[in-house]
Amino acid sequence: MTADKLFKSRVVMLTGEEHALRLRALHELIALATAEGDFDLQTFESDTSAPSDWIGSAGTAPFLSLRRTVVVRHLLRCENLEGIEASLKALPEHALLILVADDESGDDNRQRKLGTARKHWEKLVNSTGGIVAAFAADPKQVKAAIRAEAERLGKKLSEAGAESISEMTGASLSRAIEELEKLAIYVGEELQIRESDIRAVVVPSREWNVFKMVDAIVDGNVHEALRQLRVLVGSQTKAEEAAFSRILPMLTRQIRLLWQARLCVEARCQPGNAPESINRMFPEKPNIAKEPPYRQSRLIAQARRTDLPTLTFCFAAISEADGKLKGLIDAFSAIETLEHMVLSMIDTVMQPISA
Repeated sequence: MTADKLFKSRVVMLTGEEHALRLRALHELIALATAEGDFDLQTFESDTSAPSDWIGSAGTAPFLSLRRTVVVRHLLRCENLEGIEASLKALPEHALLILVADDESGDDNRQRKLGTARKHWEKLVNSTGGIVAAFAADPKQVKAAIRAEAERLGKKLSEAGAESISEMTGASLSRAIEELEKLAIYVGEELQIRESDIRAVVVPSREWNVFKMVDAIVDGNVHEALRQLRVLVGSQTKAEEAAFSRILPMLTRQIRLLWQARLCVEARCQPGNAPESINRMFPEKPNIAKEPPYRQSRLIAQARRTDLPTLTFCFAAISEADGKLKGLIDAFSAIETLEHMVLSMIDTVMQPISA
């Protein structure tokens, strides 16, 4: 949806998981609203002001512009929607109220609460004749979007390079855009962004490091598996914290997806067209059938190099490491416990694979 179309509405809600696209739309709207100056622009934070303040400001007659523009940031922090609908419907034609559902941090409980608030706001905006612009990237189109963004920055990027960036950023177009901006500065006057530039500059997601560690485990590559483990740990003094906050949960998720991929390999099917007998064995989360296509293909490739008994042992190794880190089983340091987990997985992987 173009900024010009959004600009014609009195109430606009900018939401969606791609924060870079969301902020780009906000900047484009503000540019349109302030073409003649920013005299009629005001910004609020939703948790330090009341909806009546935003709506009252938006309803004020503009001074030197055609529209009176009000921007509300961190919208989801405001949960009291009582009485707002009628006020929004009563906004005059010159009003432009831009509600921005910025990303928020917090645990799973808070994220669920924020998700509920998002749905309520979306329903409210739609009911008042406003526009809800949800910015989300299609996983099937991320590589093409990354190459288009590189072209926008005046750089050339191969399809393989776009795939590398997509994988390293977890198929997040917003993260990819941020990394491309760094790459454009790094290559300077060079027109081509090379694979070596990507490896040197792009900061991979933790998920990517876990994937590479599992890849190395499946290949029996001790050096690379331990290297990726150390990247995930950060420092030995924080090994235990890293283990519980990201390594064990993310590793468990990856092995669960790999288990599902192995089921598909043995059934000679793809996750997207697996028979009902296989689909029933997929959990709700994580479900390989709901993963992006590029991730499914990577998981299938990994699964061809292992078997179900090996993956069963990997689950047991993770459980044992968890028990050691919690003091339920005798162990040495946290980093040694994690290294032993990885090495024991590799030792099992190196055994002959069943047919």
